[in-house]
Amino acid sequence: MKRAHLALAFALALTALPLSAAPQDTRQRDDIAPLSIDKDDRAMNAARAEARRTLPVFLALLANPPEGTGGYAIKFPLEGWEHIWVNELEIDGKVIVGQLANYPEQDGYEIGQSVRVPISQITDWGYRSAKGVMQGHFTTRVLLTRIAPADAAQIRDDMGWSE
Repeated sequence: MKRAHLALAFALALTALPLSAAPQDTRQRDDIAPLSIDKDDRAMNAARAEARRTLPVFLALLANPPEGTGGYAIKFPLEGWEHIWVNELEIDGKVIVGQLANYPEQDGYEIGQSVRVPISQITDWGYRSAKGVMQGHFTTRVLLTRIAPADAAQIRDDMGWSE
């Protein structure tokens, strides 16, 4: 059975991006290694379910972004197993067109590559609010519980989630 691979660095690449920047070279972030998540991981599956439940709200915002918001991105399972972020989004019916926001682990794909993601395959979403706080990122929140506390604290700060 294949394990679903989620790279926390992929989620983090979006936190450092200016609102309309090009994808970031996450290979330079070798301080955070990719994490493997079992397909039956309860916390991750609950996070994905919450992202799916709230997806209509995200899609409405994406269709008509409020002033001052940006960094809209989605996550989906590339080739069915590597959950990867996509940015530079456009809605095309029941598909989101965008660019891979991170370097894929899989051969044959590259950062910035155009992809078409059926809305039914989205497993997470995120955007930065007008106040600079990252919204969504349900799976990222789960991953933060699985890395070194100092790294998690820095990421929370980058996301605008510091207490």
